Amino acid sequence: MPSVSTNQIPKSFRAYRPRALQWLGRTVLSFLGWKVNGGISDEHEGKKLVVVLAPHTSNWDGILGVAAIAGLDAKITFIGKHTVFKYFALGAFMRYMGGIPVDRTKPGGIIQDAIDQIREMNGTLIGMAPEGTRSKVKEWKTGFLRIADELNTKIVPASIDFAKKEILLGKIFTPSGDNLKDISDLKKYYSVFTPKHPEKY
Repeated sequence: MPSVSTNQIPKSFRAYRPRALQWLGRTVLSFLGWKVNGGISDEHEGKKLVVVLAPHTSNWDGILGVAAIAGLDAKITFIGKHTVFKYFALGAFMRYMGGIPVDRTKPGGIIQDAIDQIREMNGTLIGMAPEGTRSKVKEWKTGFLRIADELNTKIVPASIDFAKKEILLGKIFTPSGDNLKDISDLKKYYSVFTPKHPEKY
């Protein structure tokens, strides 16, 4: 059984990157003993969905996430510091993989900047880490809920579990409009997964 397959997501979410890159993503996951389980059903074909990845406590989360994106051949948009995009090779690769630069020095403007860029896209996955950092945080950031609300999208809870060596695309979560309740429900969902550094979660 392959570590990850393009059949786990609808065709509208496919990026159609080179087969060599898809192979590399599958190979990295297989070599490390990881797999991607679950998927997104075809009923969401052509829509926008927010993908929430947690727990996030390590740089390995990003490495495994990029490998999964390549293996799924997923067309995903994610937010990155605009300064990182200034480095030619890294910036070009991040844009190629779906990164959009935002200026974090603009107070309150990060999410709106992202929304403005994503609004023009057809059928894309929007990747977010609700913790906003690899360090331990008391409260999750609500930016992913604001994006879901303004773009009228649902949420795919994607978990990363170092005990099982599994990235799981869970059942679609529909925001209720009550941020405190939604964050509480999602935290409860993610509580069963084992992060790389449990003390940071």
